[in-house]
Amino acid sequence: MSFKTLQISLNGRIATVSMNRPEVRNAMNTTMIQEITDVFNELHQDPNIRVIILSGNGPSFSAGVDLEDMRAMGQMNWNENVASGNKLLDMYLAVDNCSKPVIGKVHGHAYGGGFGLCTVCDIVVAAENTSFCLSEVLIGIIPAVIGPFTVKKIGNSHFRALGISGERFDGKYASEIGLVHYTVKESEVDELTESVTNQLLKASPQAVSKFKEYCRNMDNTHSAELIADLRSSKEGQEGLTAFLEKRLPHWAK
Repeated sequence: MSFKTLQISLNGRIATVSMNRPEVRNAMNTTMIQEITDVFNELHQDPNIRVIILSGNGPSFSAGVDLEDMRAMGQMNWNENVASGNKLLDMYLAVDNCSKPVIGKVHGHAYGGGFGLCTVCDIVVAAENTSFCLSEVLIGIIPAVIGPFTVKKIGNSHFRALGISGERFDGKYASEIGLVHYTVKESEVDELTESVTNQLLKASPQAVSKFKEYCRNMDNTHSAELIADLRSSKEGQEGLTAFLEKRLPHWAK
C-alpha cells in the first residue's frame, strides 16, 4: 500500500495507519481524506489484519481539516461544495464501519476533524497533555459532519457545550466525558497502546466484527438469532471448546 499523505506499517496482524503531514500538524487535505477512506476500506476486507492503530506522525495527531482546502471548498459551486462534504463523511464512515478494532493513538492536538476521528475509533489512548477542541465555530462553521458520531460518543450535552464554545481541553477532561478511554503520560502512550493491542488479539476476529456491527444496529438486531448463529459457528465452537479444555483458542496463539 502506497500513499502520499499516510504512512502504513504492517506488523504481523497489526496495521498502523499514520497521518503523515507533520509540517501542518496532520491537517487533512482532500488527498488525505480520500486516502484514509481507501485504506480503511481495504483493511476492512483484509483477513490477515486483526487490529488497526490510527496515529499521527510528528507533534500532533491531527489539527483537523486543512483550512486552505476548506476555504477552497467554500468557493466551489454548490454541488461541488456538497460533494466535498460527502467525501469527508465517507471517511468517517469508513473508519466507523471497519470490521477490525480501531485504536486511536492520540497526542499533541486533536482539533475539529481530528477530534472527529477520535469519535469513530473503538478505543482511544491519549497523552494526558493532548489538546482537544471542537474548533469549528471559531472559524465560522460548525461540526456538522462529525455531529452524529460525536453525540453517540460523548452525548448531546457535552457536544452542545463544547461545540458552541470552541474551548480547548486536555486528555483528563476528554476521558471524563468519554471521548478518550485511557490517558497517560506522553512517554507511556506506546506501551499502553501495545497492551491494548495485545488484549484485542485475544478475541475472536468474527466475534469482534459481529460485536461492532451489533453496536451499530442493536435496535434492529434479533439478538436470540445472532447468538444462536455465533454459538454454532466455527469460531464460536472453537472458543467454547477451548475454554472447557483450558487451552487458548487458535486465534489467540
